[in-house]
Amino acid sequence: MKLALLTFSVDQILTAVFGYVTQQIDPGISDIETLIFSCITCLLVSNWLVTDARAAWATAKKQGFIGPVRSGANAHEAPLEIANACPRRWLVVLHLELNPQLAQGM
Repeated sequence: MKLALLTFSVDQILTAVFGYVTQQIDPGISDIETLIFSCITCLLVSNWLVTDARAAWATAKKQGFIGPVRSGANAHEAPLEIANACPRRWLVVLHLELNPQLAQGM
């Protein structure tokens, strides 16, 4: 859900800019070009987010920002802890949400 919302938000912004610019260049342009641009943008943005999240996960794991929960209240909620100091923490969390099986393998 988070990936879809972020993808559609970015897509809407880019499509609005594309529509404005193309109307300035050629006022007679049809909506089909904007629709094609929007569809391609959705695919590219979602692929970029998934790829970037995967790379952030690998980097965080390699640098030791991901580990098992030591103890306390969070130990029952999630078996993994992602350090607050992790540089791209939100992407690591996104990757974990897209791949929940990774939490079980640690």
